[in-house]
Amino acid sequence: MLVSMFMRLLTLFRHFLFLGNPAFRLFFRLVAFMVMRCSFAMLMLLGLQLYQYATGTQWSPRLPGILVLVAELGLLLPVWLLGVHKYRLPWASVGFKSFDLSRGLGLGCLFFLVAFAFNFAWSIILALLHLRAQPDILPLFGGGIAGLLLALLVGALVAPIAEEAFFRGYLFAGLCQHVGFRRAIVLSAMLFALVHILPTSWPPIFLLGVLFALLYEQTGSIWPAVIVHGAINAIAFLVLYFMPVAGG
Repeated sequence: MLVSMFMRLLTLFRHFLFLGNPAFRLFFRLVAFMVMRCSFAMLMLLGLQLYQYATGTQWSPRLPGILVLVAELGLLLPVWLLGVHKYRLPWASVGFKSFDLSRGLGLGCLFFLVAFAFNFAWSIILALLHLRAQPDILPLFGGGIAGLLLALLVGALVAPIAEEAFFRGYLFAGLCQHVGFRRAIVLSAMLFALVHILPTSWPPIFLLGVLFALLYEQTGSIWPAVIVHGAINAIAFLVLYFMPVAGG
């Protein structure tokens, strides 16, 4: 009798989490992967700090930035393992395909302006509340022009390609097949926002997730979203780099 009750509770729990739905199995599997990825990165940084403290070894100031690069490239692992490799699909199946240049760039510019306007308004609100959306992560890549170039390599090239392949080409497209377009946009944008950790950054990043998914759906390619994503990150890093110079 106890076993029967336990099995019924387990069944209810599974239905509560929608685990019987392939789309939600995919979603929770990827959530688990993101948690493991973040935990691994944090443990690596903690281990390096402890080793440096115990031995007095001085690591390169660019090492955290290199770890960020590796973590971003790690997003391509589930895309390849659970999608491209598992089903013997081409990379075009996750959005790496050509697109209509005029349509893609036109929509990209429009969505960029929408995101810029929202970010500007959100930054004013946060300033009035004495908050900030995200910390300055530029020091993770080391100082000087070499640090800026490494930050641009990661933030404006590698991260947009890896994140668009993961969140739009794989997660959003997979969810669309099972829960429909609207729910897929919300769920993929939600996870995209949550991985950026700070709650003050969630609204603008959630909006970016929605806009990038719409851009992918309208063009059939992740490249327009990659371009806009890279441009936004590049502008952010350039502002962070040159603002102290301007202030001095």
